[in-house]
Amino acid sequence: MADPVDGLFQDWRGLGGAVLVAERDPDLPVRPPEVVIAESTAQCRASSRLTWVVLDWLLRHVEKVDVQTLLQRTRERGDLSVLGVLADAANQRRPHPTFERIVRTCAPNPTLEVFFHRVAQSPLAARLAREHALDLFRRWNYLSSELCYLGDEPGYTADHGPSSTATLVLDGSSST
Repeated sequence: MADPVDGLFQDWRGLGGAVLVAERDPDLPVRPPEVVIAESTAQCRASSRLTWVVLDWLLRHVEKVDVQTLLQRTRERGDLSVLGVLADAANQRRPHPTFERIVRTCAPNPTLEVFFHRVAQSPLAARLAREHALDLFRRWNYLSSELCYLGDEPGYTADHGPSSTATLVLDGSSST
């Protein structure tokens, strides 16, 4: 698959993430969540939708995560500061010792910058991100005024992710 984010959406669907894909190859192996999370941290800043899917999965499946493996894989393939943002946001919503352990292990981004690349590319959006940056992102040396818990989305059902009235599809657009 040419776009790494599209491939990650396939992986998240295989892990039971709150994302639907146009078509999932049934022969694709289901990769370990620690690998998919780690690789996602390298792409989250390019896709807010991916960020919210990872955050949602962590909230619902934190017990399945091997923290040592996750940290090792993230050092190899991802971004520990982004993992810190995700774990901190998840812990804010649903406190859990696993999230706290991840947060303690991760370090903030070395420089202060806008979190989402698409926001950084827009002078107006970047200014608004700076002016209204959430403390959660500031702790990780990022600027963002966006935080989305999919469970808060209309049409979302806690047990089954998006309902038939609102789904995240492969390209990340919202469909009704």
